[in-house]
Amino acid sequence: MRSRRRTEMRTGAVYLGAALICAASSFGARAGGPVRSSGDYLARMDSNGDRRVSLSEFQAWMGYAFERMDVDHDGIVSPAELPGGRGKPISLAEHRAALAVMFAKQDRNHDGTLDARELAAPPQR
Repeated sequence: MRSRRRTEMRTGAVYLGAALICAASSFGARAGGPVRSSGDYLARMDSNGDRRVSLSEFQAWMGYAFERMDVDHDGIVSPAELPGGRGKPISLAEHRAALAVMFAKQDRNHDGTLDARELAAPPQR
C-alpha cells in the first residue's frame, strides 16, 4: 500500500511538474520578464536577498503554478485542472512534499540552501 501511494504521488508530481514548466513561461511577466538563466531564477526566488534560495523560498516560487492551476481554489489540482485533463489529483501538501524532495536533490552540498550553480544543475536521483 505504501509503495502504491508513493507511485501515485510521483505520478501526480510528474504531471504537475510538466504543467509547472508550461506555466513558468507565462509567469515571467509577474516577475518582470522571462527567466533566461539560473541567475535570473536565483534573483527572483531569493526573497530575502541573501543570494541563496531556502526551501521555503523554493516552495513559494514553485507554488505559484499550483495556485494558478487550482482554479476552484480547493487546495487540490484535479485531473480536470491539469493540461489534457489527465493525471492523479494532487494536494498542496503533496505538492510541497514533492518540492522538498526536489530541493533536497538539488542541494548538493547539503547546506539547506540552493545557490545559482545548484539551481542550474540537473537534479540528482
